[in-house]
Amino acid sequence: MKNTKILIKITGIALIFVLMVIPCVSADYSSVAVINQITGKVVYPGDSVEFPITVESCYNDSDDAWCNMVVKDVPLGWSAGFYEDNDQITNLLFPEDNNQPEDIVLRVNVPSNTSSGAYSIWAEFKPDDGDTISREFTVTVDTNAEPNLDLYSATPGMETRSTDTVEYIATLVNKYDHRVTVSLNAIGNPEDWSIQFLQEIDDEDYRQTKLSVAADSEQQFIVKVKPSQNATDGVYPFEIQAIPENGKNGVSMGLDLTINNGLEEEEMLTISQSTSSIALNPGSSKEIYVTLRNSGDETLNNVELKVQEVTGLTTEVRSFGTIDELEAGESWDTSIEITARADASPGTKELLMRAVSDEAQSKDGSVEVTIEKSSSSGFIGIGLVFAAIVLLLIVISKFGRR
Repeated sequence: MKNTKILIKITGIALIFVLMVIPCVSADYSSVAVINQITGKVVYPGDSVEFPITVESCYNDSDDAWCNMVVKDVPLGWSAGFYEDNDQITNLLFPEDNNQPEDIVLRVNVPSNTSSGAYSIWAEFKPDDGDTISREFTVTVDTNAEPNLDLYSATPGMETRSTDTVEYIATLVNKYDHRVTVSLNAIGNPEDWSIQFLQEIDDEDYRQTKLSVAADSEQQFIVKVKPSQNATDGVYPFEIQAIPENGKNGVSMGLDLTINNGLEEEEMLTISQSTSSIALNPGSSKEIYVTLRNSGDETLNNVELKVQEVTGLTTEVRSFGTIDELEAGESWDTSIEITARADASPGTKELLMRAVSDEAQSKDGSVEVTIEKSSSSGFIGIGLVFAAIVLLLIVISKFGRR
């Protein structure tokens, strides 16, 4: 009876051990197991496709495991390789103290001139101990399939003057199960137009020629269009394209820009002052306060206040100079000291001022400056003459001839 119980315990322990190693045991023995549930995909010519694979060690923590991976057979002109975290690899190592499963992908690049049909790729996993494991992956090319990319804009048509710049917001959608990098370009636009692709990062716009979009996600970017300043009124259509790096087949989107030089110009840069008129005596000065404001939705660069020269007046802008950047909605305050020169003639003069930047300029602001002779100055002058006469009489009476 005692021997029977011992036999039952041994049998149970052995059964548990067998159940633990079943995932790594098959007709052939290997120190690693290769698990993949997806063995076939449908693609468009020029696509790349990825097959997810999990490789795990069949040892416990007491031994290292090692595996070499090769693509054994691939159609002529195709390329394929193993990748982990977007880095190409050829080997996997499972240390004795850390043999967690490794998730990798087999990435296959399909040439853009591939005909429709099913194509096989054979991969081999060669462990340090045991038999080689072979896997077949099937790529079905369908020339009638649509690329798993989409490109669209919520504002495909815009209207502006030939002197203005416009920005379209475009979105690239990646419906693949892997990251896609595309090249961006524009076609069909007039030769003397400027079209740039921009990416906003930390509130700064950076020019770009490529865009990388993660699997099953989308990415916005800016299409900045500056037409020729002599462009005539009319509708100008053009296209933007997103072409994957691994082939010539991409997606495109049509945009159009309507040039209407009769559009009323919006004031991006405005100027206001604390008063519209002042009075000065020759030789006197007064200070007025001026506010510049960016009323647009774009940053203005190199903003400067310019004041017109007027005969009989001198002006000095206080604590201003040139502002490197004036953000959208931001204001800047300064002051101007206006002086009437001593030889200024009486009358009213108009002093004009204007704010300018690299992108826009304001309408003119103006201040009426009236130069007047003070009535008290006349009396003072007469008094001085009278005093001189009295002083002269006193001198003559006191030091005259004797």
